[in-house]
Parts: sequence; structure tokens; C-alpha cells
Amino acid sequence: MDQLYPYPKTPQNVPASVTNPSSNFKKEVKKVLVNIFFFFALYIGLITLSLFLCAGCFYIGLKAIMIGHTIALIAGLGIISIGVMVLIFLIKFVFSVKKHEEEGMVQVTEEEQPALFGFIKQLTTDTQTPFPKKVMLSQEVNASVYYNDSFWSMMFPVKKNLHIGLGLINSLTLSEFKAVMAHEFGHFSQRSMKLGSFVYNVNKAIFNMLYENKGFGSALQHLANVHQIIFVFAWITAQLVYGIQKILRLMYGIINKTYMGLSREMEFHADAVAASVSGSNVLITALRKLELSSICYQTVIDKANDLLHKEKHIANIFTSHNVVMKEMAAYNNLPLQNNTPVPDDIFFKEHQHSKINIKDQWASHPSRESREKYLLEHAVPAVDDIRPAWILFNQIPQLQEQFSKMIYAELHKPDIAEKIDEKEFTEYYNAEIKKFDLPNEYNGYYDEHKPDECDIEMLCSVPFTGNLAQHEFDSFFNNDWKAYKNKIIGLEQDVSLLESINSKKIIVKTFDYDGNKMKRKDAGKLHQEIDKQLQQSKAILKSHDEKILRFFYSAALNLGEAKGQKLKEKCKTYFAVSKQVDSFLDSGKEITNALAPQNGENVTIPDAIIMARVLRAETDNIKPIVRQWLGEGLFDSRPILKDHAELLTKNSYQYFDKNRFLDHELASIHILINGTAQLLGAYQFSSYKNWLLYQLEIWYEVKAMDEKKHV
Repeated sequence: MDQLYPYPKTPQNVPASVTNPSSNFKKEVKKVLVNIFFFFALYIGLITLSLFLCAGCFYIGLKAIMIGHTIALIAGLGIISIGVMVLIFLIKFVFSVKKHEEEGMVQVTEEEQPALFGFIKQLTTDTQTPFPKKVMLSQEVNASVYYNDSFWSMMFPVKKNLHIGLGLINSLTLSEFKAVMAHEFGHFSQRSMKLGSFVYNVNKAIFNMLYENKGFGSALQHLANVHQIIFVFAWITAQLVYGIQKILRLMYGIINKTYMGLSREMEFHADAVAASVSGSNVLITALRKLELSSICYQTVIDKANDLLHKEKHIANIFTSHNVVMKEMAAYNNLPLQNNTPVPDDIFFKEHQHSKINIKDQWASHPSRESREKYLLEHAVPAVDDIRPAWILFNQIPQLQEQFSKMIYAELHKPDIAEKIDEKEFTEYYNAEIKKFDLPNEYNGYYDEHKPDECDIEMLCSVPFTGNLAQHEFDSFFNNDWKAYKNKIIGLEQDVSLLESINSKKIIVKTFDYDGNKMKRKDAGKLHQEIDKQLQQSKAILKSHDEKILRFFYSAALNLGEAKGQKLKEKCKTYFAVSKQVDSFLDSGKEITNALAPQNGENVTIPDAIIMARVLRAETDNIKPIVRQWLGEGLFDSRPILKDHAELLTKNSYQYFDKNRFLDHELASIHILINGTAQLLGAYQFSSYKNWLLYQLEIWYEVKAMDEKKHV
């Protein structure tokens, strides 16, 4: 009988060793279990002490109540509340249930999507896992298995829910989708993984007990508000609970660190399960495609936000996703498979400039490179069914439109905007790309590299000693200089990472540098060496940039003094714009930091006065810049933002007056800072591109003039 749903062939004769838990997995489980044992021994000890405390509080409290005086009655109840609330804090997590956030998801049924459900049923059979309780769809480039967390989920089986992002469906072949789903089921696929699952649940339960305390805090606050005497006992309770939390958090930090190691091993095991039913090669390709697909999807969301300011909605997020993925493939010379770019190992190496490799002991997931290495060591070949994963779904256009609308619903935007289809989005996106495209003649030299500010008048007073010839032009922007520019980017990344390692912002015992194993104590010395190399390299590149500028200035003078002056002005304009942008962003950062205490924290009047003083000083810094940008039309595309910019220039904001915050002023400056920061990248780049285009214009005029001389 023919299968009623598409399903790729499962590899045959897969060795059992592929899915057997590794020695590393078993070792990590033992380490975490030892720590959990000590945690619960400590926890039981605290429970015992809290029971004695509770009994003592009841005894003393009842004695006070029996006095019969009103104050004694209140005090007695307050004393009893101390013992009761401390005990409640320690045992409340046994009864709590933390529900998984399902906002933005929609449940689908077998009647609606029979092929999808048939596919999942077959896959759960192959991976020896129970069928999900619910199948939920979202628009994301993601998939996961989730369930509601509780103490009892450690002891008894809990039905899992399957989340499938349609952005993921939009990116993968049928076999790749099978591999990704098998990975998710692989976390719960075998008896040998039950221990890992148990540890996972224990870890989450401990986290919930220590950090999910809004309800308890609220109850304590209500109790404190009953009476001034009760407030004293509520404060004592809070201090006791804080002390207990401090002790438990220290222990949890140790557990969590070891759990991260186990979590990474669980990911490797889930990959092995996926490889056993779909093939190692298929999962490797899926991981690579999803890395680029996620970037492209975020680009679509960013463009959707930009279009909102023009009162336009993207009718179909997923066809727009295809447009961006096709453009990425074309730009990077990557092959396309069902509209998705297929990157290879060479592509990722070309875009990896740093020489430092860190095995982050605090990361819960291994890197894609580590997962690929593991999969290649457990190689299971399989034929890729390259049909798009969408083949599993019914009513695809309606489904895509439904989830495209949901994106705007989450933004609380009414469905009254003009809708743009795939053709209109393509035209819009291509126009946006052209805004940020630099001429091919520069060979990517100016991508991710902008020359440092210099004294243009002094620089141009030094004559250019080379030849105004095509070979000279080409030598400035050849692949060697492009690679040198990329080398500096890598050195900057290395310096930043080493600084973080040395200052313990990144906590590691060892790291790899250029293939060599190094200890954390070596980071400081290596940082100094690489920073010295970085400064030397930047000086060489700066000298090269200045030579390029003298070349173009010399070419401009061949066309007349006016051309040379215009080139200098365009350089000066770019440097002036960059200064303005940096000044605005610096002040914006100070304003944002000053506003931070407003986010749900109580601010004293002296602190509020200081905060307002900082805000006024930084506002004075940006006001003339905002006034200039208003005149240049920077805010014209954002009418609401323009209103806030005009308010700032016309008013003298105080932010705090008569012992109260002026909320409308605080809100206005917050909107202006955040909104303007989004516009500045394009504004600065426009000035930069204007300069570089004029350089080329000069060069082509000089070439044309030279050709006429030789006719």
C-alpha cells in the first residue's frame, strides 16, 4: 500500500554505537547528579530548620496572642507569619507549574494537516518517542519540543508539545526537515536519555524556585501593608528568605555550570539520533542552511518594520524571505536549493576572521562547527529527498498569509495599511540594497572598512608620486589589500575576545589560538602582542588610505582646481557627519543609562535630581545636531519621530520638577534617541558613498581625457 504522506527513506543497518550515549555523556551525568545530591541534602537541611523555625514561631506567636492585647495579637500573628512564609518559600516550587509561552503560536490538528501528522507519527516511531500532545506552528526559523515545567515532571512522564516554525519549513528540503525534527525528538528518544531528561527537569525546578518569585514577593508585600507591626515581621521574613536564596544560589551556580556540560552532550546525542534516521550529511546541510536563513528572516522582519513607517504591510513574509535568500545566494555566489542558499565549509571559513576558538563552558549548545565534527565522526550516509518541506502542508498560501498577518498583530498594528506583494517587495528590497551597495571597482575594499579621519588639507598638500594609470588604481584595491583589511577585522575581534578572557567577562580555563592550546593566564600577554600587531597593521592601512586619497586628489587636479576642492569637501563632509553621529550616539548612551532606573525601580528625590541634571546636559549636546538634521530632512520619512525632534528643539526639557518626573518629556527623549539611532547608519553611509562615488567619477573623467589625447 502506498504511503499517504511524503517521507524520506530511513538509512538501513545503522550501527547501535551511533546512538549509544557516549562516555562523555555518562561522565557529565555523574558530575551533575553528585552536585544535585549535595543540593538536595542542603535543601532538606533547610526544610528541617524551617520546620523547627515554624514550630517555634507558632509557639511564641500563640503565647503572644493569649495575652489578649490588640498589639500583642498583631505581633503574635506577625511572628507566626515568619515561620509560615519561610516554609512556603522552600516548598512552593513543589506545587508551582511554569507554563511555556505560546504567544505567536497556533495549534493545528490532524484534520487540518493530515500529511504533516502522518509524517510526525512515522518519525516518532523511528525515534521511539511518544506522539506530541500538541503541534504548534509559528512564523519563526526554529523548532522545539517543550512542556510545562513543574516538580512532578521530574518524577512522572510529561506529554511534550512540538513547535514548528514555518520560516524553518521555508528553508529546508523534506529530508532536512526530518533531520531537524528527529533532533528535537532525540532529546527524549531512548531510556538511556531519561537520566539526562531528569537532570534537565531538576535544573529547571531549582531555577524556578530561586528566580521565579514574583507571586511570593507580591504576597509578602501585601502582608507588609496590613499593619506597621506586621511590616517589621515581613521585613525579617524577607531577610531570612534572602539569606536562604544566597546559599542556594551559590550551590545552583555550581550545578548549572556542570549542567551546561551535560546539556552540550545531550545536543550531540540528539544529533546522533537525527543522523540515524535521516543521515549525518543531511543534518549538516540543514544546520548550515538555517544559519543563513535565520539572518535572512531577520532582514525581512527589519524591512517589515521599515515599511510600517510608510504604512505598508508585507502580504507574505515567506515569499519575501525567499527574495532575501536569493539575493544573499547571488551576492555570495552560493547555489540555491528550493530558494535557500547552500553554504559550504569554504564559505564559513572565508567569513571567520578571528583566530581564537573558545569552548564556552557556560553555553548550553555546542557550536555548529563542533556539531558538524561530531556528525562526521558518526557518519551515516543518506539520500537527500530535495522536495521542499512545504509538501507536507495543505492550503499553503492561506497558511502563509495567516502567519504574515500575525506578525503585525503582535506589533498591535491595525490591518489598514497598504499590502505589498512579492514583486513590490522585490523592487523595494533591490532599491534598498542599491542604497548600501558600493561600486564593484573597489573590489570590496571599503566593505566593513572606513578610512580614519585625517587632516585633508595637509594630506593633499603632499604630491602624489605614482602614476595616474589603471594598473595603479587596480593595485590599491587588489585582493591582497582586501585580505589585509579582513586581517585587521580579525585582529580587532581577537583583541576584544582576549580582553574579555583576561578580565574574566568570558570564563574559560583554556582556549585555542591559531590552532594552539593556551591557558587563561596567557590571555593578558597574548592580548598585548596582538594589540601591538593590530596598531601596526592599522597604521599601514591608514597610510594606504591616505595614498589612495592623494591619488584621487591628483587626478582631480588634472580636471581643474574646482574638482580637487569638491573632493576635499566631500571627505570633510563625511568626517563631520561621522563626528556628529558618534557624538549623538555617545549622548544617547548616557541618556539611556540615565533613564534605566525608571524601569520599575524606586528612585529617591536626590537621585532623581542628579538624573535630570545628566539628562539636561546630554540633551544640550544633541539639540544642535538634531536641529541640523531636521533642516537636512533626516526625519522626513518618520513623521512621529520628526514631531519629537521638533519638540526637543523648541522646548527646554527639565525632566523632573516639583518632586515628580515629567513623564511626557522622558517618553519623548526615549523615543527620539531610539528612533534616531535606527536612521543614523543609512545617513552616515550615504555621506560615505557620496564621497566614494565622486572618486570614481573623477577617475573615469581622467581616463576619458587621457584616451582623447591618444586618439
